[in-house]
Amino acid sequence: MPGTAPADSDKSLGAGIRRAQQAALAAFQNGQTALTAGQLDDALRWLERGQRLAPTDLMIGLFLAITYVRMGTAAKALPLLHDVVARGPTREAWFALAGAAHDSDDLAQAEAALQAGLSGFRLPADPGLATLADKIVAVTERPGWCGLRADGRVEIRLTAGHGKVMLLLDGAKLRRGALVALADDVAQLAVTASGVHLLGSPIDLAALRRTDGAVAARDGGLDGWAIQRRDPDCLPSLTISGADGLGQFRVRADLPAETELGTMERPRRFVVPMARIAGLQMPVHVCGADGRDLPGSPLDPLATIRAARLQAQGVAASWPLLGAKAPLPSPLLMASMPAALRGLPAQATPQPAREVAVIIPVHGAMDATRDCLDSVFASIPAGTVVIVVDDASDAPDLVRWLDTLGRQRKIRLLRHATNRGFPISVNAGLREAAGLPGKRDMVVLNSDTVVTPGWLDGLRQAVHAAADIGTATPLSNAATIMSYPHTLRANPTPVDTALADLARQAKAANKLETIEIPTAIGFCMYLRHECVVETGVFRDDLFAQGYGEENDFCLRARHLGWRHVGVPGIYVAHRGGQSFGAATASLITRNLAILEDLHPGYHALIAAFEQQDPLATARRRIDSLRWKAARAPIPARRAVVLVSHDNGGGVERVVRARVEALRAEGTRPILLRPLRGGDGLLIPDACLVSDGAFSENTTPNLRFSVPGELAELAALLRDDRAIALEVHHMLGHNHMILRLAALLAVPVDFHLHDYAMYCPRITLLGPERRYCGEPTATVICDACVADAGRSIEEDIATTTLRARSANDLAAARRVVVPSADTATRFRRHFQGIRPEILPLENDSNWPLVQVAPQKGRRRVCVIGAIGPEKGYDLLLACARDAAMRKLALEFTVVGFTVDDQRLIDTGHAFVTGRYQEADGEALVRAQSAQLAWLPAIWPETWSFALSLAWQAGLPVVAFDIGAPAERIRTHGQGWVLPLGLAPGAINTTLLGLERASG
Repeated sequence: MPGTAPADSDKSLGAGIRRAQQAALAAFQNGQTALTAGQLDDALRWLERGQRLAPTDLMIGLFLAITYVRMGTAAKALPLLHDVVARGPTREAWFALAGAAHDSDDLAQAEAALQAGLSGFRLPADPGLATLADKIVAVTERPGWCGLRADGRVEIRLTAGHGKVMLLLDGAKLRRGALVALADDVAQLAVTASGVHLLGSPIDLAALRRTDGAVAARDGGLDGWAIQRRDPDCLPSLTISGADGLGQFRVRADLPAETELGTMERPRRFVVPMARIAGLQMPVHVCGADGRDLPGSPLDPLATIRAARLQAQGVAASWPLLGAKAPLPSPLLMASMPAALRGLPAQATPQPAREVAVIIPVHGAMDATRDCLDSVFASIPAGTVVIVVDDASDAPDLVRWLDTLGRQRKIRLLRHATNRGFPISVNAGLREAAGLPGKRDMVVLNSDTVVTPGWLDGLRQAVHAAADIGTATPLSNAATIMSYPHTLRANPTPVDTALADLARQAKAANKLETIEIPTAIGFCMYLRHECVVETGVFRDDLFAQGYGEENDFCLRARHLGWRHVGVPGIYVAHRGGQSFGAATASLITRNLAILEDLHPGYHALIAAFEQQDPLATARRRIDSLRWKAARAPIPARRAVVLVSHDNGGGVERVVRARVEALRAEGTRPILLRPLRGGDGLLIPDACLVSDGAFSENTTPNLRFSVPGELAELAALLRDDRAIALEVHHMLGHNHMILRLAALLAVPVDFHLHDYAMYCPRITLLGPERRYCGEPTATVICDACVADAGRSIEEDIATTTLRARSANDLAAARRVVVPSADTATRFRRHFQGIRPEILPLENDSNWPLVQVAPQKGRRRVCVIGAIGPEKGYDLLLACARDAAMRKLALEFTVVGFTVDDQRLIDTGHAFVTGRYQEADGEALVRAQSAQLAWLPAIWPETWSFALSLAWQAGLPVVAFDIGAPAERIRTHGQGWVLPLGLAPGAINTTLLGLERASG
């Protein structure tokens, strides 16, 4: 059993979900294609794979059910179809349920399902439906069946011997053959023969025209989606009218709309531009075919745009670039402007050769300021003016140096007698730039930055790439949403060669690509002249020394139609936090609150994550109380503390079994596992405590930092009266967690499932992804780690790791291993230990196996989570060899791999997808394989895959290494091949095996 699962263990949760969705979609499409072609076996394999990848997807469930029906196993389809129809009105599911019930001889259910489908939905263009309906009607007392077609005509099919047909539209007679329009005032259509309703009558016309959806204002227009669930093939028609009912017009929802995986709905999007509704009386109504307003209607999509524009113009008048300031601030200036609003696109003629003024506010920090200005002087084009605003610096050397630069005319120097703060300093520089000849663009640059060659021209080109771009921001190490490489934690400030390398790499990768961002970042903010003229300068009445003023500026500009772009091809270093000193945190907190008041929704617009959690302590206190309340009475109270990783696989299976065994004997299992953040990554040195729970943990706030909170952890557990600390795996844990045994005064038992105690790569695979041979010289192991990386978190030398492990094992009460092979390997590295061999299962319980007869290709079953150590590379090579030589051989992975698609693409392999342990035997048997192969190339300590193969009646082929080889030699039921056998030879051997043998 490896210490880590091969897939997704070091990837973000979101990336794993996206991969699974893509794989599920591919499986569904392949299954649908096979089903259409009548290739039912292939359809079944693909759709069952799709369901394992996306178990809640209704479309996959429906098509899988249809496949079951066509294969003559309708009973298997019924639970799937009941689930689909219970989760929403689905036409295809009702008709499929009718067919499955009919084939299962449940005629009452078949009639009810067909009635629901015919009466509640418009007929699909499916000729097979008529055949099914005829069969069901034939065993009922109905005179026939009916339904409403897409062209508005009523489909009527009668059985022999029935009288005159009558159609009643809300009680009024309708001639046969007439078109039925879904008018607002009709509710149902009854179809009878000799006074008896046909199956499907009455048809619910009101349900057919019912329209669901939503509408919202976007950019002064309308944006929404609509669907008629009972008429799913139609493109919904929507009526838009003014508040007075005038100016009415219709739009068709005919654009594709995004849908969530797991739904069968096919909504359609509609977009109505601002110009088309500008003449209507507000608010406008958006109504569906049923005459009802869509959710979100009525609405005035121009209201917020009008208000935001007035507000932005008011601020500009009070803080003009040039001219007199408005005498009295208007109350309008404090009105809220929702952050997400965007005005009509601004228009400015691109001028990519326009000259620029660089404004650098300065307050102290001589070294940082010198580095900044030196980099600016070395990189700016001719004609660029540098304006330095000295905000009352108290460093004499800095003051003198700036004076010198001013006399040399390298800079235009402005100086405040007293410290005025960053916003006022920026505004002074902007107004100085505006007074220069010509129309200059402007850059606000922090004095703690270091710019790189080409930065200014690159930002200028980016801003002038479109008529409505107002600002541009480069990448940096400390720039919130424009930070690189990390956006959610601090990055080191690159200097010298490192900075030059980053700038060069950014330019090579991204060139002058621009990406729209919600706000520029103030450390280096390129401002288009027209944008500043229209928006005004920074608000210096609210943000004190500064922070947030550039965000307010950008949101005001957004309301006026200006866009802000990030330029990932340009990199500028930023020390960060230099300008405001020790008060930065308090100032940020204050100004962010102001920003949210001015622009509600700002944080929602910007933030992707919330890294801090101020309620964690309170939640932990609550969980601690619940933990204590769940203890057994003192006379019977005892517990075992289990330490394990959280990567699933065989280790988790063993621990789960141990948890259940402890509970059965009345002992409380206390499970300590690593803690992961919302992104799926491990939180270093964090430990999660549970009552033996895994995903179902009910005390998720029992989180402790180790070793910092080890004493608190021991205090929580002490009254549980632990009798032992069982260590199943240390991956993800701080080694200091073992000190918990001393704090609780209990012995330590080690249960060894892999080789993490002496191999930093855990599975004894070298850089070539082959078994390393377990050299005793640790220098070889360190070289291996240097070349191939480590699988444990600690950066620890192999000698140190082994010495520490030797001490741990020597001090342990018990060292438990699953196999003699494992015991031998550990004794080789740790002399003096006496491992206790405790097999995880009883191999004498497995049934006798044999090679099953084959039809066509020989199918070989490969079971489990197949990563490098489990032989993925070898499996792929064998599948490719089989394809190249056109062998009658294919491999089916019952489980998943690190890369399913590469295997599937060979045409000689298939991957079922993850399965529940309880379903394993049935799934293996369902593959109709002739034998199983364990391609693992490391010395597994047990192998539940081997056990499952035997349980399912398959003989097993394995390599001559580890516990699988030991078990096959001891109990027979398979073959042992030399490790290192070439793929072609393996395939030839697999094709030649005919009977089970040891």
